[in-house]
Amino acid sequence: MSPWRSLLVIAFALTVPAAADTLLLADGTQIEGCYVRDEGWRLLVWNSLQEVGGPAVEYPRHEIDSFTVSRGEEWDAHPSLPDLSVTFIEMSPMLAGLHGIVNYDETGAPTINADIPATRPKQATDPLLEPEVLARNLKLSYAPGEEIVLTAHVRNMGFATASPFEYEWLIDDAVVAAGRHHGRLAEMEQASFEVTWNWQEGEHYVTFRVHPADPEIASINDTATDAMHAWPFVFFVQPALVDAWHQNRTAYGTFSFEDFYRWHVDIMNGLFAASRYPGAPDGIRARVRLGRIAYVRDSDDPLYTERREDGVLYNQGQWDWCRDADADRVWDPPTHEWRNQTEWSLPHELGHQLGLVDWYNLDCEGVEWHTWPDSGKRVSHFQRHPMQMMHWHGPHLWGEVDAYYLNDTWNMPRGHFGDHYFAIPGECFLRVVDVNGEPVADAQVEVFQRGAEVDPAAAPQQDHGVTYYRVVEDGNFDRPVSRDPVIVGTTDAEGLLRLPNRPVREVITLNGYHRRPNPFGNINVVGNRGLLLVRVTKSDRPCYYWLEAFQFNAAWFRGERDRFTIPLPTPYAGEGCPVPPKSVAAERTGDAEARVTWAAGAPRSLNVLDRAIGFRIYRRISDDGLNDRPWFEVATVGPEAREAVVDLTQYPDDTYWYGRTERFAVSAIGECGRQSELVEVVLAEP
Repeated sequence: MSPWRSLLVIAFALTVPAAADTLLLADGTQIEGCYVRDEGWRLLVWNSLQEVGGPAVEYPRHEIDSFTVSRGEEWDAHPSLPDLSVTFIEMSPMLAGLHGIVNYDETGAPTINADIPATRPKQATDPLLEPEVLARNLKLSYAPGEEIVLTAHVRNMGFATASPFEYEWLIDDAVVAAGRHHGRLAEMEQASFEVTWNWQEGEHYVTFRVHPADPEIASINDTATDAMHAWPFVFFVQPALVDAWHQNRTAYGTFSFEDFYRWHVDIMNGLFAASRYPGAPDGIRARVRLGRIAYVRDSDDPLYTERREDGVLYNQGQWDWCRDADADRVWDPPTHEWRNQTEWSLPHELGHQLGLVDWYNLDCEGVEWHTWPDSGKRVSHFQRHPMQMMHWHGPHLWGEVDAYYLNDTWNMPRGHFGDHYFAIPGECFLRVVDVNGEPVADAQVEVFQRGAEVDPAAAPQQDHGVTYYRVVEDGNFDRPVSRDPVIVGTTDAEGLLRLPNRPVREVITLNGYHRRPNPFGNINVVGNRGLLLVRVTKSDRPCYYWLEAFQFNAAWFRGERDRFTIPLPTPYAGEGCPVPPKSVAAERTGDAEARVTWAAGAPRSLNVLDRAIGFRIYRRISDDGLNDRPWFEVATVGPEAREAVVDLTQYPDDTYWYGRTERFAVSAIGECGRQSELVEVVLAEP
């Protein structure tokens, strides 16, 4: 740090009471007087105000317990220093995107608009199955050797004029050009710098770096590095809003709207690299970059578009901070809380620009005609993997399906949305098993669907001995879970039921995803129809389960493209199991405790298999499906025990979003560990 900057900060600190962040590490260490940048997979920490804007200490997320942000007036003091910032690097020519030119019919089939200049004249083609024909005139990639113009934009985000400075261009860390900017940059003044590069296949990175001649507020914004294969975003923003952001320091450590939101693009890339799964052991290959910032007052500004006369949008996503109503607005600086935290909603929303869906669209509070018989409450469903970016924003990683989808399409134009929903294995089976993991034969299976209504005028159809019913196709995907089943069948001797591949309007997207006949039928890209409710009934005892398109997609991307089997564990028991307990009851004995009691069932015979050698007590929370929030064991006791006390504060770390109905169940343990059926009871609410 320069002596000038240090003296300025120290002088200010002597006059204003200091306030700063507190960081608590997982090992109990507490760090006070620091300043935290939350990037999701890690925290970057400056240990003092003097260090802000320079290199920071990195703490992986798993080493963090918690942190609090508390910053005083000294945080927003304006140092009398310049601050050169590399705001973004443009690449031209820009590649075409598909945003705004993908249309959807009443079945939810996406097709490229064939009526814009760029897709005409068109050859005789089926637009549903030959998207590459419609896209043949779009510039979707660079040719080897093609000249690319790189333009770096530099702005003085400080509060004093910047002196002339040196700069350099690097490709893959090798200097390819350098120079000197001979002029001075006043506060908020900009300059731009160009270099050309001949396109090469592969993954290459461009860096632009300035070497300021003066002491500066920050050094972290002196360099910008972008993957050249990355998808570019365009940001549209009101100049007056930019000026308002300049009045205060942000969590990034500078006084800059541009720095703050470029940082969020960098966060997306960091989370891409950290999102590792069985099918993505190295994380997400795809990258994003800030391709352009357009400073516009309103929609009449000629800069307020990336769409050209050919009807195509030449970016891979955009975000707006301007409205016509804001043209003459006097902007206040952003609130202290907003600018001093990571804006986790933005990576989520930019994820939509890449084609990622809201996984919370698979959540379902249930409907009044599908209820649990013991509680009378709706059968609800909360997404089984809520801690992911496209369900609950940050600071979470990108989910498993998101990772596979982005890796699968990393070099394709953006503009399709959720077409990975079409990635369904060729044959899908349910396997109904009992409490001992053995098949349940002759169980009745009924499947209901959200977003669908059985067409009363259509005759039922058969596929491999399983009945399915056609649904109304009128473009309304907002219907609740159907009253009537869309699929009906019976499990075979192996407990299996093959879900029928219901007919669809077939479509192939430019990403290569093919909506073929599948158990969901005409699944739509928003996901309304991507949720099935399964009711399994044996001996007049119904059990409910939910099937998410998410799990079918994950299986397909993992390699189970031909056959996929989903186990459905039931509380039933087969032959050769001990006699189940009876008179199971549960009562609260305090705020955090419950007593479960039961009586032993009378043996059916002298058969040793009837004899109970112990009892096992289970607990289940919520009214979600049995495969959403399943039974978990809380105690195992001997054959003479008739009660068990359960600590209600101990349960799996999960999200019980739609309710916390408490259930207990008891099973008898027989010879060789085989169990009886579960005998259930609902714990009365306090």
